[in-house]
Order: sequence, then C-alpha cells, then structure tokens
Amino acid sequence: MDKSSILKRLEQAKPEHIEWIKQGHKLLQGAPQEQLKKPVDCNDCSFGEWYNKEGFKLVNIPQLKDLEALHQEIHKTYTALYYITFDRRKKPRTTIIRGDVEVPVVEKAFREKKLKQLEKKTVTMIRSLNDIEKKVANMKEKDFESGWFI
Repeated sequence: MDKSSILKRLEQAKPEHIEWIKQGHKLLQGAPQEQLKKPVDCNDCSFGEWYNKEGFKLVNIPQLKDLEALHQEIHKTYTALYYITFDRRKKPRTTIIRGDVEVPVVEKAFREKKLKQLEKKTVTMIRSLNDIEKKVANMKEKDFESGWFI
C-alpha cells in the first residue's frame, strides 16, 4: 500500500464515523428502526478492514494502535445505543420519543449519555486521524517505505 492510499483511507474514516453520530441523533429523535443503520462490527467498516490488513504494519506511527482501540469503542458505543433502543429479543419498537412504549426518564438519560460518549469518542478519533494524516503526508518516501514490516 502506498502513501496516497493510506491518506485516502484515513480521510474516508472521518465521514463514515461522523455518520454514526448522525444515526445516534436520529435514534434519540425517534426515527423508526427501518430508517436507521444497524451497527456493524468495527472490523467490517473500511477503516477496521484496512487497519487489520495493512494499517497495523505502519510502525512509525504508533498512534494507529491507540486509534484502533478508540475505533472499537465507537462501534461498541453505537451498538449499545442502538440495541438498548431496539431490543433484539422483542419485536422491534419505536424509540423513546414516539410510539406506545413508555420509557422511564432514567433510560432516556442513559441513552443521551451514550450519545454524548459517541460524540466525544468520534471527535477524538477525527482529531487523531488528522494528526496521523499530517505525519503520513510529511514522511519522506524512503522513510515511509522503511516504516513497514515486511
């Protein structure tokens, strides 16, 4: 994988993960389950696939390992938010704002807390991606090539 491919993957990860925040907001606003994205395993999104296939080899940028851990947390947080709203064991129901189901205030607060966690983790991930992009962009080609395990 060359330098420009890595920069492209890092750039792609931003809007893909900002989308999870948008989905979380829709969820709290009462969007029906059919209109929301179901959670995906962190290894199945493009960043996760890239990291597991190639990204972990970039040893000159140790922040990538921490970034992948944060990436996993983001996916877990959205998954938790989604499935506390749409319980997998029951018939799908609408979210806390619409529908026949009365949801205790405590549960609403918990969901809002999960959304805030998702936002905070994603912002941290975006900042880290920006830093890593700068490092990759500034690496000389020969240094870049020596930064990979073979």
